[in-house]
Amino acid sequence: MNQPNHEDYAEEAESAERAEAWPQAAALWRRAACQLRESATHSTEMPELHAKYQATAEACDRRHKAALVLEKIARNLLKVPTLRHRHSDRLDFHELSVGQIRRALFAAYQAGLEDAK
Repeated sequence: MNQPNHEDYAEEAESAERAEAWPQAAALWRRAACQLRESATHSTEMPELHAKYQATAEACDRRHKAALVLEKIARNLLKVPTLRHRHSDRLDFHELSVGQIRRALFAAYQAGLEDAK
């Protein structure tokens, strides 16, 4: 059986991104970068592709961090237990006051400002 190459890991990483599985996607992008560096073929595109894989892994890390902040805001301010789709109207739809929504949006805005510092 052949060992997966960097393109295989990149394809899996893209799939994980579509599923919003950010930690898994980041790990797969890093594995793709590592596999690319370890491969015997060193084309002129290798440094650029390696940098792309690393940058995409870092973007997935940022998305994961943002998702965690939003989950916390949803739980604490909106009293919504999860932001995951549960495929049930009873579980996926919530009645919220304008004040709750305003506080949650402000908390998300503040988190963005803090992250930018």
